[in-house]
Amino acid sequence: MSGLEIDFETRSDVDIKKHGVYRYMASPHTAPLMASYKIDGGPIRRWRPPEPCPADIVAHVLAGGIVSAHNNAFERLLWQTILTPRYGWPVLRLEQCRCTAATAAAMALPRALGDLGAALDLPVQKDKEGMRLIRKFSIPRKPKKDEDPNGLYWNAPEDHPEDFEKFHDYCDVDVETEAAADRRMVPLSEYEQDLWLIDQRINDRGIRIDRISAQAAIRLADKAKALLDREMRITTGGYVKKCSEPGKLVEWVQSQGVDMSSAAKAEIEELLEYDDLPANVRHAISIRQEAAKTSVAKLTAFMARASEDGRIRGAFLFCAAGTGRWSSVGAQLHNLPRPRGLFGEAHIRTDLLFQLIRREDPDLLRFMYGDELGKTLWLLSDAIRGFIWAGPGNDLVVADYSGIEGAVAAWFADETWKVKAMFDIAADPSLPDLYRRAAAGIFNTTTDELTKKDPRRQVGKVSELSLQYQGGPGAFRSMARNYSMKLAPLYPIVWEAADEERRDKALKRYDNACKRKEPITTLLNREEFLAAEIVKIGWRATHPAISASWHALEDGARQAVENPGSVVRVLKVDYLVARGFLWCRLPSGRCLAYGSPRIKKQVWVKVKQDDGSWSDVSETMGVEEAEAAEKKGRVAIMRNDSGDYNYAKSTVTALGVNSVTKKWERFGLYGGLAFENIVQAIARDLLANGIKKAEAAGYPVIGHVHDEILSEVPRGFGDVGEFEKLICELPDWAAGLPLTAGGWRGKRYRKE
Repeated sequence: MSGLEIDFETRSDVDIKKHGVYRYMASPHTAPLMASYKIDGGPIRRWRPPEPCPADIVAHVLAGGIVSAHNNAFERLLWQTILTPRYGWPVLRLEQCRCTAATAAAMALPRALGDLGAALDLPVQKDKEGMRLIRKFSIPRKPKKDEDPNGLYWNAPEDHPEDFEKFHDYCDVDVETEAAADRRMVPLSEYEQDLWLIDQRINDRGIRIDRISAQAAIRLADKAKALLDREMRITTGGYVKKCSEPGKLVEWVQSQGVDMSSAAKAEIEELLEYDDLPANVRHAISIRQEAAKTSVAKLTAFMARASEDGRIRGAFLFCAAGTGRWSSVGAQLHNLPRPRGLFGEAHIRTDLLFQLIRREDPDLLRFMYGDELGKTLWLLSDAIRGFIWAGPGNDLVVADYSGIEGAVAAWFADETWKVKAMFDIAADPSLPDLYRRAAAGIFNTTTDELTKKDPRRQVGKVSELSLQYQGGPGAFRSMARNYSMKLAPLYPIVWEAADEERRDKALKRYDNACKRKEPITTLLNREEFLAAEIVKIGWRATHPAISASWHALEDGARQAVENPGSVVRVLKVDYLVARGFLWCRLPSGRCLAYGSPRIKKQVWVKVKQDDGSWSDVSETMGVEEAEAAEKKGRVAIMRNDSGDYNYAKSTVTALGVNSVTKKWERFGLYGGLAFENIVQAIARDLLANGIKKAEAAGYPVIGHVHDEILSEVPRGFGDVGEFEKLICELPDWAAGLPLTAGGWRGKRYRKE
């Protein structure tokens, strides 16, 4: 797309990684050092202050031309807050802006410019020497011996002309890389570009923090930690002097005859489940568990990102995942801790707790709430959402989509009984909920027998949350731990309820897993594995259409890769290979992108056991991997009577950004993953539709947390019921989807 492509280099006393771009631009010491740009694909041009804004830029912007940049918010905010008021540059409207990082992310390409250039194999690549030059010119240098140690000093360009020229060369290369990447990428659709503009407005509005309470809470936490350190010293006889000494704690616990390999959260939680744990050990690791709460770090991040008006801006990242879903950056509003289920949030729904927090007295909290509920760091964690509040004279109006992924999955896969059940429950909430219905299928009973208070309902809940994407015992175990559900006591109940066919399937699956030495067999004992496996079998039997969709999607993607240019329809999506990508066109018309798709041929192999024998159970392996392993004597490739390989079903692999490492790497697109991508992408499209509906109706959106939309409105404006109905208005492409939402209104943010 033609337009102005531009990149700036700046200097500032503000650490942008710690405080974010909005606080960075608010500093009076932030200033531009240079710019490189090109217009309509022309040659690279340069600007340096104190030169006036180049005439061609002035003409382009005043004519309403497009201004494109990588991570455009940086360039836009610099332009709007510094270049226009201080340097006389023409006013730049948000509507004129485009972001090549957003374009890349929408195609599931790396967001970082250097990684993007490498992924696209561009002829021009980001200059890796840039970081040295940024450190030299963009951040303050240390004072010299004869200078005021409290002063602010910079490496001046005139003192280092050669390096400064290299710095501008680096800026030039960035523009060339951005432009080359832009030519290779598919631009955002008009709908998605408009959504990106809304995303920028949401980030500009910001979310307001109760800074007085947050500052008091940080001081209160320090006092509480000091008391916990004292209690730890007393409990361990002085062996562990601070809660922040996990190694010493592990040594002390082991000296008490208890096996403990680390003080990690998961291991502490597991130890606390043992009924025969010595009282002194239980107390010591409980102290460590409380002291390790991250609520204070979260509050510190809130304060670091809050602007002068107390608002955190720039907290949401557009198209952060390959599915198009947002994430949160900086203050990480998407991973706020859940309040303790034992107590709910009744104790923090008034300002009482915040009044007590401002008193900064841990003993007062214990007195008011009791020894268990009144643990300071736990209370702060419970209350973390409450530190977000509306501005003076305003309320938060918030609504959360109810079970949106389950609704989308049932609708997409044509699991008709479940779609009907969702509509029925929405019309009459007294009917058995989906957790009871799932549990009834697992336990071979009816919802009349399995009441709302039946403990088996929790099994239905965990299965609904863990098994939808082709998960097995491992996925069920992980979700069960989140809900403090133990698998061992579950075994006799599910085993008794299962028929012979389900028992035989579970036993066979366990035997095969042991023979293959699957890692899950070291995490679960036999009874725990069988319990989880029987639950899985029962859930899949109750959801035949969803289970079938996994295989249909896998086959459809394979067929599309084997036949480039041919559209393959699977349920409500279309697969197509074109321009080096496997595209999955969603019901909304938006596409998911999978880079450089390939077919990975697989063969059946036998694996050599530790005793030198060959495994009884065969498994699949990629041909190249199997051939290499066979040369080393680790596997034997199975062959037919003619001596040819016994091929297994081939799989599709593609390149994408690893959500953990952020690296561009190849992965296997199996059916459950394809289904998960589609369901989460559709849920994202519904969230986007809800955000647009809210904005158009006068509910300014200030944020969104997963499937929840937060709006801040003047007190007296709007209605929760209207807001719920508004965001659930379905676009034409989603006709028949059972979408509902539950909302509330109030001063402080909370989890309903």
